[in-house]
Amino acid sequence: MTDLSYASATELTALIRRRALSPEELMGHTLGRIQTADAALNSVVALDPERALTEAAALTARLARGEDPGPLAGLPVLVKDLEDAAGFPTSRGTSAYRHSPPATRDSIHVARLRAAGALVIGKTNLPPIGAGVHTANDAFGVTRNPWNQELSPGGSSGGAAAAVAAGLVALGTGGDGGGSTRIPAALCGIVGLKPSRGRIPQGPSRMPCWPQHACLSGMARTVRDTALHLDVAAGHHPTDPNSLPAPAASYLDSLDTPMPPLRVGVLRTLGISAPRPEMLHALERTAGLLREQGHDVRDDEAALPSATDFPAPFLLRQKVLAYNRLLGVLDDFTARRTDFEPWFADILDGGRTVTLDDFAAYWTHRALLDQWTAELFGRYDLLLMPTVPTTAWPATGPDLAAAVRERTLPISYTSVFNDTGHPAISVPAGLSPDGLPCAVQLVAPHHREDLALGAAQTLETALGTLHPPAFATAG
Repeated sequence: MTDLSYASATELTALIRRRALSPEELMGHTLGRIQTADAALNSVVALDPERALTEAAALTARLARGEDPGPLAGLPVLVKDLEDAAGFPTSRGTSAYRHSPPATRDSIHVARLRAAGALVIGKTNLPPIGAGVHTANDAFGVTRNPWNQELSPGGSSGGAAAAVAAGLVALGTGGDGGGSTRIPAALCGIVGLKPSRGRIPQGPSRMPCWPQHACLSGMARTVRDTALHLDVAAGHHPTDPNSLPAPAASYLDSLDTPMPPLRVGVLRTLGISAPRPEMLHALERTAGLLREQGHDVRDDEAALPSATDFPAPFLLRQKVLAYNRLLGVLDDFTARRTDFEPWFADILDGGRTVTLDDFAAYWTHRALLDQWTAELFGRYDLLLMPTVPTTAWPATGPDLAAAVRERTLPISYTSVFNDTGHPAISVPAGLSPDGLPCAVQLVAPHHREDLALGAAQTLETALGTLHPPAFATAG
């Protein structure tokens, strides 16, 4: 018997294609799983069971007629509520948009998933407009980590990560503007790929600078499912002039090709972080596995060009992003500031203080990061480091002042590669002594998601996948 809750997307779609499982059967299981399991997590903020069952029945009929609806045929998918999905409101994770009317059209990303046969069934929770490393807002409340419900699944794609980790769906959508895919993936024990800047088109943005920071993504439990999602989602779109052409080869197919020996640089601290012992243990273990697989793995103490000024560049980055978010909601914020969460409104107000000197300093720093990574990738084919300095923090959020003081800032290892645009993937790397997921991050040269996915696949093969004990049951 296949455990439908923890079957991968590739397994489920294979079962559907050979008629061993119908979309209706899978949808019935999925809706039941959400009803019973999500009460403890609060990851799903919008759901339309009637529509989901109707669409599953229609897809079952199409398959019976011999049609091929696509590589995601019949797969239930949850969409992060920062992205439009026709028929569902886009709350953007804030009380200000809690009662928005349903979207009339899909984002480019969601449209591509539907065109590939996926069934979009609902939306997942996030912090207001993605501004947080824990998932909570006044519209829907706090989302909890399936490994320990007193802890956070991270943010901003925390609802998607919790839902996928708990076996509600095999695939969700996310986004990553500073670690918002990789951080929740690390804390929830799943796979999270931030693709190259422009790999998945975004189209016109409410926040003009956002595409320079953020990438759309998928949230999945396996590397193969992550590659399958990217195959479907990647490729140029005319409304996004910065989007990249479709890749020449399938990312999923590339996983069946043996990896050549690679030069891997292991970066433990970036000169700014003090990862907890359990995170370093996970890093050493994965470095050892890569050595055993024939790769040239070397320690490198390369520090960020901003290391001596820590945490000033990180704080400046957050200030610039606050300005960008403010632009995206400016009319509404001016007219009805009190509709936004008070703490988030304060962040948006902070965006008003950004000066030309701030922008100049920020973009100068980004140029230094580009040079720094260019030198690193002159020496290495891949970089290996922790994804986050610690395991999961409280559901109400980390103590950021303590994180700065103790050098455990959650975005220490992730936001750098949003600024540089490199593909980076978080992969589960075992459990800490107290039973929480640990993770490592692999970073590849620009546009080389195939290298990141291939190396991640070899680690997953050696280490296996993780399932939270309280949710790892069939049915």
